[in-house]
Amino acid sequence: MKSPAFLFFAFLFMGCERDVTLHSRLEERQANLVMAALLDEGIGCIKKEGDEGTWNVLIKEKDFAAAANLLEQRGLPRKSYQGIAEAFKKTGMVSSPSEERIRFMDALSQDLARTISTIDGVLDARVHVVLPDNDPFAKKSLPSSASVAIRTRWNCDLSDMVPAIKNLVKNSIEGLQHEKIAVTLFRDAAPEK
Repeated sequence: MKSPAFLFFAFLFMGCERDVTLHSRLEERQANLVMAALLDEGIGCIKKEGDEGTWNVLIKEKDFAAAANLLEQRGLPRKSYQGIAEAFKKTGMVSSPSEERIRFMDALSQDLARTISTIDGVLDARVHVVLPDNDPFAKKSLPSSASVAIRTRWNCDLSDMVPAIKNLVKNSIEGLQHEKIAVTLFRDAAPEK
């Protein structure tokens, strides 16, 4: 016959579920949003401090699939965007003009995507900016253009916002014409019940 202490520890061990990391190295605000979404759906989680002021979100292993699917539907955690200051950090002594131009276009695209991502209902946004390298002495120059791809929640219709989004992009890029901006909306599928 097994001793009572052995049975107690065997029962205790069986009741313990292993914690696994769902997301790591998140900014605290993103970790809080992830936790709020999980807790709203009854999925237990904890937040632990990570490296360099970041946070990790841990859940029970058995809840991993449900938690990952839920966060995907809600577009969490939000993508972190690099701003102009980070994109324009110099790594060498001198940058070439084309290197500076590419970094500027990338930073501009990320700043616009970050701004668009703050609109209610937007899960993710990508902006592609084209600033042609026009010769200042040429008689004809190529116009700038921009494409915006927006992923929205399944229950959110942002079609009425397209003109405002176009104005935001137009006013952020010098010389960009309204007709050279394309905005495409992609709506997530409704969650399965």
